This record gives sequence, structure tokens and C-alpha cells, in this order.
Amino acid sequence: MQFPPTADRARIAEIFSSLQGEGPRMGERHLFIRFEECHIHCRYCDELGKPAQDWELERVLAEVERLEREEGPHSFVSFTGGEPLLYLRFLTPLAEALRAKGFRIYLETDGILWQALSQFGPLADCIAMDMKPSSVTGEKNFDADHERFLKIALQYPGELFVKIVLDKGIDLSEFDAQVEILARLAPEMPLVLQAVSPGPGQPEEPAVESLLYELQKMAGRRLRNVRILPRLHKLLNLR
Repeated sequence: MQFPPTADRARIAEIFSSLQGEGPRMGERHLFIRFEECHIHCRYCDELGKPAQDWELERVLAEVERLEREEGPHSFVSFTGGEPLLYLRFLTPLAEALRAKGFRIYLETDGILWQALSQFGPLADCIAMDMKPSSVTGEKNFDADHERFLKIALQYPGELFVKIVLDKGIDLSEFDAQVEILARLAPEMPLVLQAVSPGPGQPEEPAVESLLYELQKMAGRRLRNVRILPRLHKLLNLR
């Protein structure tokens, strides 16, 4: 990492109140803490390059409490990024302090850093885990890491769901392999299929919408809870 965190300091791009725009908790008011860095670079990512600054732990806690008073109540404090689990040294004391104040923790993660999850997982009230098809992200295939991550996540009592972001370039055999992992380990867990957001001013592609429908049917033969969901915050033009 360019800016390794400590137990009392980390690089954060923004802290803000908004609606949760993705997954089964869509539409709830969440308080977001966006961490700066990520260890992968998905070609569709719209968060890379956001300016960040050092935040001390006490300053973060004070900002969370201010936003809760002024914009709350919030259902969760959402750790997002970037990749929050890169910030484990800071994330753990932050989550412990927030839980002590009555907040619930929502972890948005790329589902790769299973070693970090094995330490942080008990502190998460909800884990929103991505599975990353290399044919969509432009990165390498992470299925072995995803499987280990999921096995660890399933040990904890909090909520858990998986999201796969898709575009028309998806390799169907790769998608099928990821569905197979879910079918073996957690066939009743929610799987969310989400299209890559079009660029500014560009319409949704009908071909992608049709593909999502077919992929839902394909996954639904082995999984019991497969949903196609949009990015609500993009539809409402929110942060």
C-alpha cells in the first residue's frame, strides 16, 4: 500500500450519509466511510482516484456521531472503498468503537482478502461480498480466493450476500464456475446480479438487460435466491 494504515490513522476519501444503492439493503439510509486504496483495479470502477486525506480514529468517530445526529438514523455504518479490508489495523478498533456506541457494521468487500476477513468477520453485521469475473474486471481470476473467503464468511452469524457485476463480455463458463461455488457452499444465500453502470449520458444497453435475465435463469437452476438489481444511487443521482 502507498499509505499503510495504523491503529489510529488511515487514508479516507469521504464520510457521508446517503441511501444504500446496491444489494438487498437497497434504499436504507447508511452512513458511508470510503477508504482510499484498493489492491485490484476493475476496469469499470468509478471510485479510483478520489482524493483522500489522513483521518485519526477519534476524528472519524466524531464525524460519524455528527452525521448520525444531523442525517440519521442510519441502519448501518458502511465500510466501502477502495477495499476496506486493506485497512484492517484501523478497521478493527474503529468497528469495535462504533459497535460500543450502538452502530451496526456493513462491510463492502471484493471478497478476496480472506486472511483479513478471518480476523475482522465477527465485527461485521452484514457482509456484502463481490465475486469478480475476470472477463468483466480485466483482472485475474480470483475464484480460489472467493471460495476461501466465502467459507470463512459463512462461519459468522451476520447477514451475507454475494454480488456479481456483469457486462456483455462475461464468459459464461466463468459465470457458471462462480455459481457452482455458491451452489456447493450456500445455495440459499442471496445472489445479486448487477449490470456495469453505463458512462455519463449513456443509456443502458438492451443486450445487457436481456443477458442478465438469461443469467438469472441459469443461476436459478442451482440457487434459490437470485435477484437482478440496479444501482439505486445512480438512478437517483446520489453519492
